[in-house]
Amino acid sequence: MTSRKVGAIHLREWGGPGVPLLLLHGMAAHTHWWDPVVPAWKGTFHVAALDFRGHGDSDWLEGEAYESARWVEDIETARKAMGWERFILVGHSMGARIALDYAERHGDRLRGVAAIDFLPEFYESRSRSHETVRSRPQPVYDTEETMLAKFRLQPPGTLLDEAGLRELGRHGVRRGPLGWSWKFDWRSFSFPYGPIWEQLPGIAVDALIVRGEHSTVMPREIMDKVVALLPRGRGVEIAGAHHHIPLDKPEELAAAVSAWAASLPA
Repeated sequence: MTSRKVGAIHLREWGGPGVPLLLLHGMAAHTHWWDPVVPAWKGTFHVAALDFRGHGDSDWLEGEAYESARWVEDIETARKAMGWERFILVGHSMGARIALDYAERHGDRLRGVAAIDFLPEFYESRSRSHETVRSRPQPVYDTEETMLAKFRLQPPGTLLDEAGLRELGRHGVRRGPLGWSWKFDWRSFSFPYGPIWEQLPGIAVDALIVRGEHSTVMPREIMDKVVALLPRGRGVEIAGAHHHIPLDKPEELAAAVSAWAASLPA
């Protein structure tokens, strides 16, 4: 695995002889959320993952809001840096929404898009909770240990053990001039989650929609509705998983994506 910066974007690339595949993380996350999944794709895909701007080891935006168009640009930056003409795009949560936006705008560059357990629109209860979070300033702590003690997944359901959670959290913090804080820019919570329903019929590429059996973010009926609106959609449910499927059931997720990808036209 290699790690590098391309302009403002941080990339991790595992390589491999197979079809190019780019991974997109969710809100407030980073490339390491994919670490449990990637080993299962060895020899099948040429895998890379990016940190969106405002996340992980990529740069933060200055003087402008975090919007889908900016993160779609990040995908294009990664694609060009790796010299890919056509590839498979896989996104989780917020990354799934950005993946679908990219598929709508640049479908000719994709062999397919996989969107994993995402919000197709903001439900009222979730909107109130999100407004509370986004209104807070960037948190700063005295020590790394204080930060890691506060690290939690949202929503909280997961099969990942405490050691795994702590390691994941450690990849998402850093020390700055004022103290310890999260690597992601708190302003990224201002990303607008508009309804996706009118967009879906215009996504012409092959699309895989994945939900976790116990997900509170994408209930089964919502996944079915998304699949029905996509011209070339397919749905898969991962048994036993919550919303954070790459952490909960990485091998099962990898197998589902591999089986779907094997059916795609060249």
